[in-house]
Amino acid sequence: MKIKLNEISEIGLDYWYNRQTAELNPVLADLIDDKPYDVRIHIKPMNTKDYMLTGQVTTSANEQCSRCGDHFDLAISSKLNEILIPERRNDRNDKYARTPLSMKDESDGVSVTEYTHEQLDLGEYLHEAIAIEIPFAPQCDKCQKKSDEVFIYDEKMGEEVKPNPFQALKGIKLN
Repeated sequence: MKIKLNEISEIGLDYWYNRQTAELNPVLADLIDDKPYDVRIHIKPMNTKDYMLTGQVTTSANEQCSRCGDHFDLAISSKLNEILIPERRNDRNDKYARTPLSMKDESDGVSVTEYTHEQLDLGEYLHEAIAIEIPFAPQCDKCQKKSDEVFIYDEKMGEEVKPNPFQALKGIKLN
């Protein structure tokens, strides 16, 4: 689903998507299956080429616990705060490296995303926003509570402590 950014007025536009509107169902199917989702987005121009995208995505994903193997629904709620900029042309002799899609500044939570041909592929963007919220090793609530317990790893945990042979010499008294 593509949004033509040059058609957005100065006050901006609001977009609402869910399972019933069905525009994003095929794009998000591999992440959230048939789970309900709620997407609320506001896009407003900052100047003639840059746009501010704010909003929220709420859904759940069917995941498998990395510790016990049980299937559970992982709640996903993500706030979106993006600045959309036009894609920079990468010349053949260009020496500078850059990230291809998103760059995030952790201090204020604003990310920068590039768009092409005055269009934002909202389906691809939301797919990435949801996928990045799914942890690498998800844990169910039961295992999460267990992992909150303090565990200190020590490399010598299984080894037997051998007494120091020189310790016996301390007790010897010489006249």
